[in-house]
This record gives sequence, C-alpha cells and structure tokens, in this order.
Amino acid sequence: MRSTTETLELDLSLRQSRTIYVSLAVIFFPIAVTGIVYSFSAIGATIESLSNGYFPAGLGSAVFKLAMGIVFVGVEYVVISQVLEANRRLKLLRDNPDQTVRKLPAPFLSSLFGPYH
Repeated sequence: MRSTTETLELDLSLRQSRTIYVSLAVIFFPIAVTGIVYSFSAIGATIESLSNGYFPAGLGSAVFKLAMGIVFVGVEYVVISQVLEANRRLKLLRDNPDQTVRKLPAPFLSSLFGPYH
C-alpha cells in the first residue's frame, strides 16, 4: 500500500507529464497538418505522373515528402497517445489508489517543472 505522500507525488508527476505532452501536441499539430499536406502532395504528383504515361522524374522528392509526412503525423500520434495514457493512469490512481500505477516519463520533465521524481 502506498502512503498518501507517495500517492500525491505520483499524481503530481503524472499531471506534469500530461501537461508536457499536451503542450507538445499543440506545438506539433501544425507540423502534422503540414505532414498530411506533404503526403497528399507527394501521392498526387506520383499518380499524375504515372497517369500521363511516364515514370515520375521527381520520384525521389515525392518519396522524401511522403516519408516526412508520415514522420510528422507519427510524432503527433505518439504525443496524443501519451496524453491519453497519462489520463488513463490518473483515472486508475484516482479510482483505485492501492493498485500499482507507474510514473509516465516525459522529456525534460525535471528541467522545466522542477526536480520532481
């Protein structure tokens, strides 16, 4: 069984991690939209070139744009999934304080929000 102090520290740590991931989700959202535009642009250029009957001259550029688009959207997906995981852990901690709940590591947690463990 966890002490009240440990429960409060875990709650604070999870809330700080969630705050960081929400901030990152907001920051990466325009980048993810750009990634979607890159992906559709690359696919459209490739389809247009192939429908005209010739091998796309800018295939390398199209593949690069598609890869960048997938990476940008993937980063946003990962950040949003971490926000949902933090919410799930906070709900589990609130509903079942005796159940095992682990901390959620976040990048640069201690450097921005204090030396919390």
